[in-house]
Amino acid sequence: MSLRMSPYSSRRSRVWPALLVTGALAFTAACGGDDDGGSGGSADGGQTTIEFSWWGSDERHQLTQQAVDAFEAKNPGIKVEVQFSDWDSFYDTLTTQVASGDAPDVFTIEIRRLGEFARAGRLADAGSMVATEGLNSQLLTSGQVDGTQYAIPTGANTFALMANTKILADAGVELPDDSSWTWEDYHALAAQVSEATGEDVYGTQINFNDAYLRLFAAQRGEEFYEGTQIGISPETIADWFQTHLDLIGNGGSPDAALSTEVGATSVEQSLIATNTGAMGMWWSNQLGALTTGSGEDVQLLQVPKEEGATTNGMFLQPTMFWAISEQSDKQEAAAKLVDFLVNDPEAGAILGSDRGLPMNDAVLSEIRDELPAADQQSLAFIEEHADSLTAPTAYPNGAGDVPDMLQRYGEEVIFERMTPEQAAEEFLREANGVLS
Repeated sequence: MSLRMSPYSSRRSRVWPALLVTGALAFTAACGGDDDGGSGGSADGGQTTIEFSWWGSDERHQLTQQAVDAFEAKNPGIKVEVQFSDWDSFYDTLTTQVASGDAPDVFTIEIRRLGEFARAGRLADAGSMVATEGLNSQLLTSGQVDGTQYAIPTGANTFALMANTKILADAGVELPDDSSWTWEDYHALAAQVSEATGEDVYGTQINFNDAYLRLFAAQRGEEFYEGTQIGISPETIADWFQTHLDLIGNGGSPDAALSTEVGATSVEQSLIATNTGAMGMWWSNQLGALTTGSGEDVQLLQVPKEEGATTNGMFLQPTMFWAISEQSDKQEAAAKLVDFLVNDPEAGAILGSDRGLPMNDAVLSEIRDELPAADQQSLAFIEEHADSLTAPTAYPNGAGDVPDMLQRYGEEVIFERMTPEQAAEEFLREANGVLS
């Protein structure tokens, strides 16, 4: 995944709701065929053909194709036609396909869009077709909407702070004690690293990811969503925006221009991965890319806590989900592919932690010794903190537009075109107007 987990454009924000509504009118234009969902639709000599769509990097495409090849070898009666794209174009393409009744039989979806797709009748009941007994029950509930298992998590993930130990050592500072450090400690450490290493290396990289705001608010006892509205107070949101200004102000992070430029790049071009920054917040499955890019030891840390907070607000989240289209007339074959991807050790060994650590205990047990060092570190980190990592539930409709809003208003703040208080009020007005 790229640095900006949900870089939605303003164009996408306008196109998405219209396409989803249009799709409701086109729902009956789905790929009609067999009621049993078995071998209907495209078939050649008794072979069922299903379409499988995802987003991601070239590496993810290669790994997924290997998994598809393994699936086809075990299921010679099913042929999988793959469709993949980068993140920026994925949802535009998918929503167009849904609107025209031509959705892929299997596709990936993230939690920000899950509820919207499910409530619009776009997703099949995957829980009735895919074996879920061996899957992590806590994480599994994240794929439920109104009690129905519409999607199957691809794997486990958590949003954490990463530290490039070489840069910390070069700055003459020790790895922080993440069991007790505060946001003030984090800011001071970032400034110390920047000062000690020179103008081309920074203590940290700022981040407007909504996962960061979620855990920041949770430390104050506030939920990101309450029903169909933002549950975070304007004061907390303003304080969160202010933390970014503070890091720029004390030199702990790059200035606004460079921070925005770096924030638009991939994880491979981040400060940590290019050895120009000591710290940053990322999803745990990105540890491998950061380690590989930097060539150094990168450590996973708990995020800092606000003084007096009883929790650091960190949570366990599905990296994404496998979903089966309700429009598909080949749901039985589609479900076999999803079942293979989450329950077969061969698939687990191929995919590794690319879409999060496997959530099937038997699969994980079989492949864990073969996982790369970065994945083993991520697994140990999640297992160590499992008791305190809660899993989210499906978000309200419109939640997919919220990350872009936070990015836009965050940039208004760091370029000093808005105060944190103004940005918080405007963000809440816009977000609550979109959510339903």
